[in-house]
Formats: sequence, structure tokens, C-alpha cells
Amino acid sequence: MIPVEHIVIIGNGVAGITTARHIRKLCNHQITVISEETKHFFSRTALMYVYMGHMKFEHIKPYPDNFWKKNRIDLVHAKVVELNDERKRVKLNTGDHIAYDQLVIATGSVPNKFNWPGQDLKGVQCLYSYQDLLTLEENTHPPLSPPEKRTVKRAVIVGGGLIGVELAEMLATRDIAVTMLVRESRFWGNVLPKEEGDLVGRHLAEHHIDVRYGNELKEILADDKGRCRAVITSSGEEIECQVVGLTAGVRPNVDFLKGGKLAIDRGILVDELLRTNIPFVYAAGDCVQLKEPQKNRRPIEAVWYTGKMMGEVLARTIT
Repeated sequence: MIPVEHIVIIGNGVAGITTARHIRKLCNHQITVISEETKHFFSRTALMYVYMGHMKFEHIKPYPDNFWKKNRIDLVHAKVVELNDERKRVKLNTGDHIAYDQLVIATGSVPNKFNWPGQDLKGVQCLYSYQDLLTLEENTHPPLSPPEKRTVKRAVIVGGGLIGVELAEMLATRDIAVTMLVRESRFWGNVLPKEEGDLVGRHLAEHHIDVRYGNELKEILADDKGRCRAVITSSGEEIECQVVGLTAGVRPNVDFLKGGKLAIDRGILVDELLRTNIPFVYAAGDCVQLKEPQKNRRPIEAVWYTGKMMGEVLARTIT
């Protein structure tokens, strides 16, 4: 009989939860998932539909709440603040410690910030987490509110990727004018061919999204209450706004792990089996940097589909 081990997974995004689900399919090990964001796994790509009123938050949880108990996956709603690989345990922000036999780090990404003056003002935010969704509700007027009660007239979105377009669509549904600052000469210029980038650009224009190509954020200006009132672009233009969305990409969420024995470059360095340099410690998803990526693949791929595939691979590695 194979002895039951305790597998601890930090992060309840698609990589961490896929790992947990497939481990459970393959063996009887004890599984604990730790997350500070939400208690239950949800579809991050569906947050926009909650804001637009197409769905409620409970609709974007792929599994019913009793799924976890039924599959013997323990959930801990807390933040990991320290990794002790010698004693094989993690420390939580509650002061508690959880011991493990094998550890999976699946902490995902955090939005990029480039030390722009004013980036921490009220009304300036990213769009990545559930907490970001709640902040956006606070920063914008309620849906269907009468025009005379709307205090947000225009938003500026910094970045021309997928999250930037999602945020533009979300704000447009509440009749908030949107200006996008896109560094490239066309939409997603470092990914899409010219014809496809131009196609997206025409679609944005048809929906009255004001896109400023070849422009970057230089500074965010504050009003007398410490809230953003305008941005200054790299071309020197001042654009009045009440909300600024920072969507200039993401980076691996690994800062709390730096300074220890774990090998980290931009992300946690792993081999083709998602093993780190520390025995019995693995990593998967957006926080990972492959030491030897396959041909024509990037060492860091912050993509939902990649995280899901990594979770399936890692479950087989561990079991």
C-alpha cells in the first residue's frame, strides 16, 4: 500500500486547482489548497461578465461549494508568508504553520507597475483579482444610475492587451468614455499580424473607444482629495479622467519567495516536469519560468490554457 502523503498547494487558480483535481483522480493523498484571494476557485476570465451584469459571482465558480469536501480537498483561506523547506512547512499570515510532504507553488501573476508618478492614487487600479473587481465597482458609478448622479465621465486605460480591451468593454457598458494608451502602432502589435491588429482597431473605433497608438503613460495627476483627475501622456497631452486602468501586462507573483533557497529568475525556475531546485517542491502556472522551453515557446506563458496543462502534467509528476 502506498503511504498517504500531504500535498500542499499555494494558489487556487487554474494551475493549482487542476493539479489538485488530477492528483485526487490518481491517488488518495491528503490535499490542502491555500489561497488569500477567495475561498473557492473561480473563472478569472469571467470577472468582466459579473461587472457587466451578465452573471453573478456564484455563476463563475465552476464547481459547487460541496465539491471540495466530496473530493477531500481541504481549503484554507489565508496568505502564505514564509516557506521553510528544511522543516517542510509553510507559515501563514495567521501565524499558523502547515506541514507538507510535497509542495506546489501556483501563485499566478501580479499586474505590472512601472513606478509611474501617481500610480497609487485613488481611482487608479489594475484588473486581475476578485479584489480588483470590487475596487472597480467602488471606483465607477452603479449600473443604470441616472446621468446626473454619475461622477465618472472618462477612464484612461494603459496598455493594449486582452485585459485592457476587457476593461474597455466593461466600462463602455456603463456609458463611461474610454481612452486607451497603446505603446505599439496597432493593437497587440507584438503578437498579432498587422491585418488582425487593424481589424481589432476598427472594431474598437466602431464602439467609440478612443485609442491613442504610439502613446504611453508618463504621469497621473491628483485632485485636492487625492484622487486621479488626469493623465499626462508621453506625447505631453493631458487627458482628464476619473479612473485609470493599469493593464500593461503581468509578471510572476514570486516576490514573497525571493531571498530564500528557491531558484528564481523572473519566475520560479523549473524543469520539464515542473520540479524546482528544492526536493519535493514544484511550481506551475503563471509564476513559472521554464529553464528549457520547447522550440518556439516562451519560458514564461501567463495563459489560462498553459496553466491548465501544467496542472495535469504536475499531478502525474507528483503521483
